[in-house]
Amino acid sequence: MPVSALEAKAGEIMSSPPIVVSELTTLKEAARLMIENGIGCLPVVDQMGKLTGVVNERTFQVQLAGVKPDSAMNPDRRVFEELFIDGPDRMSSIQEAFVASYSRPVAQCMLKNQPTVTRDTPLWQVADTLLKAHISHVIVVQDGKPIGVVARHDLMRAYAGG
Repeated sequence: MPVSALEAKAGEIMSSPPIVVSELTTLKEAARLMIENGIGCLPVVDQMGKLTGVVNERTFQVQLAGVKPDSAMNPDRRVFEELFIDGPDRMSSIQEAFVASYSRPVAQCMLKNQPTVTRDTPLWQVADTLLKAHISHVIVVQDGKPIGVVARHDLMRAYAGG
């Protein structure tokens, strides 16, 4: 590892300024922002700009994993629902919940109490934080407000000396 990476701090490799969203931002809007900007993490802030949580790719995996199509439903239950609820052409309650999730505010499903670092945190400690918390991004904060994001690929770039 290059000597400079041993001495580097989070503030030297972080993406800054971070793209942030408010607690009222919808999941659909958060997903759009992440895709358009090619990022895997959005810090969520309150009205004062303080970090309250994180929306990341895992947030959307959880949303999708919690939804199963009718074809995955127990056949007896599917037949019962088709016959006695709204008929075979209805949208399933699971599908309705998934569509409704588009407009859910991120505050309802964001990850809370995620570890953070400061701009002066050494890279070895950033790497240790990511490993111990099983996360791929860590928010860099100053006075409780997000000022940057360090991703695993940022650590690889620093390690490689570039």
